[in-house]
Amino acid sequence: MAMDKGMKEIHKIAAVVIKDDGFLMVRKTGKDICTSLGGKPEEGETEEQALVREISEELSCGANVIRKLGDFTAKAVFDDAMVRLSAYLVELKGEPKISDPELEEYAFITKDYKKKGINLPDSIEKQVIPYCKKEGLLNW
Repeated sequence: MAMDKGMKEIHKIAAVVIKDDGFLMVRKTGKDICTSLGGKPEEGETEEQALVREISEELSCGANVIRKLGDFTAKAVFDDAMVRLSAYLVELKGEPKISDPELEEYAFITKDYKKKGINLPDSIEKQVIPYCKKEGLLNW
């Protein structure tokens, strides 16, 4: 995909957590669109280190990074930019509970999420979820 030269790129590391055929998403306070668990790497961090730190900060639990699923690019939801989403299959360790004031809720969404009025970013809906289905990680 050719990038618009005037558009900045945001690099975000995303945790793909799948449990009982549910796909973990988080929702920021005051927003009506869900997003992936994770965030931007800090200076000197590897993608895996950033992911473990973000999961700890956001959901107060540990994480076992299983493998990288790939890099997905799409228009950012909250910024005038392109997002490069480096997605990793992750298993959470411990009971997740929201510990980031920016987050309002987390949920394991199921294949009927659209009927429930749940909105997802394009990168997740059009790229990551279809990839997970193709790889047999989700039976949707």
